[in-house]
Parts: sequence; structure tokens; C-alpha cells
Amino acid sequence: MHPTALEMENNSAAMLLQALSCLLKEEDAQRVDLAHLLHKDMAGGLVACASLGEMMRHELANGGDTASVGKLLGSLDATLRQTLQLVRDMTEKQFPPVLKAFGLHVALQQLVRNVGENFAGSLVLHISGDEPSFDLASRLNLFRIMQALLKHCVRFANTSWVEVTCRASAEKLEITIDHDGGDSIWKETMAGSELAVIEARCALLGSRMQVMGAGPGGSSRVCLMALPSPQQSAA
Repeated sequence: MHPTALEMENNSAAMLLQALSCLLKEEDAQRVDLAHLLHKDMAGGLVACASLGEMMRHELANGGDTASVGKLLGSLDATLRQTLQLVRDMTEKQFPPVLKAFGLHVALQQLVRNVGENFAGSLVLHISGDEPSFDLASRLNLFRIMQALLKHCVRFANTSWVEVTCRASAEKLEITIDHDGGDSIWKETMAGSELAVIEARCALLGSRMQVMGAGPGGSSRVCLMALPSPQQSAA
């Protein structure tokens, strides 16, 4: 029996609600993490810098020797550097600077290196061609899609290798992810909500994604195609 139009509409609404719920949950978690970093680490670092500056002023006003002032200055310099690194790390999580400076290809290379550090198997990336002219928001969206797909593939114990192939031209970007984790990794409890978010991101981008068991050697494959908008292509 084929599903009725009402049933299809209800299923679509349920998928949209699932994706929205997952996105809101992710956004709230990021807000909590960001607030924690700002309050504990960032504010703590700035307070430490202010305190060290006050201690230096006190030493200088009371005839402190060069060694004591130099020691405080060294502590101030180290604390400032640590706080600056925290700012860089926070920025990296929100929007990887490499996306703006060097584009999606270099950002994907960095992503594969980072994901591969916590993966016991083999994670390989192949890139060919020059990427289309995506705006920054679209680049970030594509990066988040790839980040979610790769993290999902490598976190399962039955995945021992993942191979990413990126073929680019001025007209489109085609990405395939082959892995030996099997189709079951897309049927886990969490996979439904994760796929819903990925599909929502694809819809926002106007791209298409397909999960299939048709990779080399009987492996599974995820295919993603993204097209720049006419305005982006003309830019």
C-alpha cells in the first residue's frame, strides 16, 4: 500500500521537527560551552592580566628591583599569550579562519587531519580541481556537513578505513565518502537525527546527498553534490 499524501506530509513534518530539535540542542550545547569558556577561561585570563599589571605598578611605585618586575612581566606575557590562544581556539570552533583565507579545500585537509588524530584506522582525502565560488556561509555549511559525516563514519568500531574524494569545477562540487563501516552505521538510534540535520543543511545549500552500498569492494558510499548559486558563480 502506498502512503497517502497526508502520511507523506506528516512524515516530512516529523523529519523537519527532528532536524530542528537536533539543531536547537546542538546550538544550546554550543552556547553553554561558549559561556563557560568566556566566564572561566577568558575572563579568568583577563583578570589575571589585570592583577599582574597592578602588581607591576605596585613594584615600580615602591622601588621594586628589575628582577621582580621582570618576573611579573614574564608572567603577564605568558598569560596574555594563553588568553590569545583561547580566542583563536574559540574562533576556530565558530568559523575556521582557513575557510575564509584559503577556501574549502584547505579546510577539508585540516578537518581530515583533525578527525584522523582520534581514528585508529586509515582516513584519506583526494582533491582535484578548483572549487566553485561559494560564499562564506555556504562554505561553512559544506564544512559542517563534511564534519558531521566524517565524525559519524569514524566513531563506529567496525569502520577501519574511510576515503574521501573531492572533485571540483567552476560549476559544481562532488564529494564521495567510501568506508567499510557498512550501511548499519546509518541505522543506529542517533543516526536518524544526525542525518536529518545533514539533510537540512543540504536543503539550505541546495545540494543533494545520497547514502548507498555501492562503494568499491562492497563498501558503503555517501555522495554529496553542491552547486553554487547563480549569484555566487557570477561573483
